[in-house]
Amino acid sequence: EPPQTGRLALYLLGLRAACPTHSPHRSLVTWLKYYLEEDWTGSRRHGRPLSNHYQYGLGVLALCAHHKRVREEVIRRLLTAQHHGRLGHGGNAVDTEAVVALAFTCLERRRLVGKELAAELREAAHGAGRSMAKAQGPDGLIGNIYSTPWALQVFLATGMCQTEPAFGQAMAALLENLEAFSTAATMAQVLPVLHGRSYLDIASMHCQEEPDTLTPLDMEALAEVPGSKTVQLVVECPLPWCYDLKLYDRHLPVPAAASLLDVLQAAAALEPPDFSFHTQDTLQGPFLKEVLGLEARQDKRNYWQLLTAPNISLQMGIADYRPRDEEMLILRLSEW
Repeated sequence: EPPQTGRLALYLLGLRAACPTHSPHRSLVTWLKYYLEEDWTGSRRHGRPLSNHYQYGLGVLALCAHHKRVREEVIRRLLTAQHHGRLGHGGNAVDTEAVVALAFTCLERRRLVGKELAAELREAAHGAGRSMAKAQGPDGLIGNIYSTPWALQVFLATGMCQTEPAFGQAMAALLENLEAFSTAATMAQVLPVLHGRSYLDIASMHCQEEPDTLTPLDMEALAEVPGSKTVQLVVECPLPWCYDLKLYDRHLPVPAAASLLDVLQAAAALEPPDFSFHTQDTLQGPFLKEVLGLEARQDKRNYWQLLTAPNISLQMGIADYRPRDEEMLILRLSEW
C-alpha cells in the first residue's frame, strides 16, 4: 500500500488543533517526514507521489502547522506539479490546489523558507486563488459542494476574501447546502470557514488561551426511516471502446433511508449476479473505482461520474447521497 501520508497529516492537524497537554506527536511528525520521502521515492520516475498530490500537500501543511521545516526539494515537487497542471480535474483539482496553496501560504507566513522561495510560494498561492475564482459555477460553487470550503479557506488564508467577489457568492452557496456535510471529514473542512478561519490558523493558535471544550457528547442513535423505495440504477459507457452505451438498467427495491452505496450493494447481492463494483477508501469516504469490471484510472484520464436523471451531477459521495423514491441514478464512465 502507498504511504498513508494524508491520513497521518490530518491526524497531526487534529492533534495541533486540540491543544494536547502533552506532546504525543513528536514521533508522528518524524513518521510524516519519512512518508513524504517514501511517497515520492516509490514513484520518482512518474513525477508524482504514490498517493496523490492532495495527500502530499496535506503532509507539507501539517508539518508547517507544527512549525517544522520542509526540505526545499519537497516544496519544489508541489510547485512543479502546480505549474504543469498536474493537480487533478474538476472538484478534485480544486481540493488539491487549495491544500497545496494553504501549504505554500503557511510556509511563507511562518518564515520556514528563504525570501526568494517565499515570494514564489506567495505568487503560486494567489495564482491558485485566481484559478478557483474563474472555476466558480453559476450556482456559486467552486468545483463542487465539498471542494468549495477548501477554496474559501484559500481566500481567507491569502486575504483574497476581502477583494474577490467569488468569496461572497461561494459562501452563500455553501450556507444553502450545509446538509451535505454529514461526515466528520467533510465537517472538518467546512467548520473553520463558517467561523472565518482556515487550517492556517491552527499554526498560530495559543493553546494556553484555549478553553478545554473537548468533552464527549452522548449521541442518540438516528431513528430508522420506515418503509422502502425503488431506485433505477443505470450504468453508461459512452467511450468509443465500450461495446454498448447502456451496460446496466434495473429497478431496485431498497430501504427508505438507503444511500447510493446501499443501492450498489443491493444490486451486487441479486441472483443471478449481473452487477459488480469496487470502491477505494479515501479521506472523504468510499470512492467508486470500478463498475462491471471497468476501472476508472487516472493514467487513462477517466472516472465514474455520478448523476441523477436527466443529466445532473451529484454533489455528494456514494455513501452520503440518499436517492428519492423512483429516482434514476446514472453511473457514467467519463473522461476528463
